[in-house]
Amino acid sequence: MSVPDPRKDPRFRRYRGGAYGVYILLTTLFSVWILWNVSRSVAAMTPERPPAAAQLLTFRECLDGAQALWAELESEREKLVRVSPASNVDRQWMGFRTAWLERLRQRESMCGLDSRDRESLRAVFRRLEGVQDLYTIHAVQYAGEVGGAVDALHAAFATARKNPGAGRLP
Repeated sequence: MSVPDPRKDPRFRRYRGGAYGVYILLTTLFSVWILWNVSRSVAAMTPERPPAAAQLLTFRECLDGAQALWAELESEREKLVRVSPASNVDRQWMGFRTAWLERLRQRESMCGLDSRDRESLRAVFRRLEGVQDLYTIHAVQYAGEVGGAVDALHAAFATARKNPGAGRLP
């Protein structure tokens, strides 16, 4: 038989149990708090889908609207690399994303995408939203991983330009 561990004195067994219980309770409360805040944040950044409009747009108008939303999305994505400081790209994108999603939801409601004859149009809108999701991931990764390096490069250029020899040609 092994010798009992002197650190686990049987007299303190219920205190150890109480400490474990308090630890589990606090960990659970903290986890629920995190989940609650993440859920609220996601809900705030994702507008709800309004009901279908009484007067629907034509198929062509809906397709043109989707094309305009795509052009706007692509234009904003191209601006990402010109944001300064680059580490703020994700914050700027999230503001644009929420407003853009509201316009997308509004256009969807005016197009009656639930109709069977507009299945191809529904596919366009789903793909458009999927690309927007990928661009959001790109913006967050750019800000977090590349943004700091780009900001440091801009700072190095600014410092080098202050050098008195920067104005002379060889």
